[in-house]
Amino acid sequence: MGRLAGKVAMITGGTSGMGAVTARRFVAEGARVVLTGRSVARGRAAAEDIGENARFIAMETGDEAQIKKAVDFTVETFGRLDCLFNNAGAVTHSSRIDKITTDQFNFEMSTLVGGPLFAMKHVMPIMRQQGGGAIINNASTAGHRTGHGPVLYSIAKAAVLHLTRVVALQVADTSIRINSISPGCVATPIFSLGTDMTQEQSAASLPIIESELAKIAPLGRAGSSEDVAAILVFLASDESRYITAQDIAVDGGLIAGYTPAETMEKFGGMYTALQAALTKMTT
Repeated sequence: MGRLAGKVAMITGGTSGMGAVTARRFVAEGARVVLTGRSVARGRAAAEDIGENARFIAMETGDEAQIKKAVDFTVETFGRLDCLFNNAGAVTHSSRIDKITTDQFNFEMSTLVGGPLFAMKHVMPIMRQQGGGAIINNASTAGHRTGHGPVLYSIAKAAVLHLTRVVALQVADTSIRINSISPGCVATPIFSLGTDMTQEQSAASLPIIESELAKIAPLGRAGSSEDVAAILVFLASDESRYITAQDIAVDGGLIAGYTPAETMEKFGGMYTALQAALTKMTT
């Protein structure tokens, strides 16, 4: 039997990247999963590809009513809800604060902060009735250190880190454990969102992202979604039953070392490489 045998998980943003890899790993460990995402076509394909222990429901992460609907769907489909992975993300803006608009602020904060907050709100009564559960929020090294991401993204991820700690202590006596992870130098298409690449071009650029991240990470290689999924299995399982209100950095040592200026310079080299790749793709 797997480490998550008998458990049911809901994974927001579960149709691609870390979410999709984690969903597949959870099912391999014995769990049943519900994936959420904006794209119905991609979501249905992802669930079908995983198999009978996966389902999909369309959900806009910044919409509380849709979040509650997804939580209710999970319980109605599989009878319980043991783990919530708040993974859905968004990056809308990559330049300085003087360029940020109200619409960008509202969208990114509602997705990156409001999404986890309201998802936790609606799963907690279920987990409390069951006698416990595990919630994992996807933060980022950008929430720990400057120079790791765009300004709105960085602010939101810092909020996720503190949201995790605050709520974890509010519900600690209910055996609901809440932790976060902070990925860094993990090769996913999110790095190309700051460019003008299409989804197809973004996927094609992953080898460039991996190569550039390998130059940045102290361990000398880019991280993978599989590296992240391994930590998530641990945090979702009973093996981590005495861990709550903590953050685990999955970053190849990134936040332990470089100054903000050094980090910005290193990430700047990656975006230069991505822009060069985009130019080559379109000419």
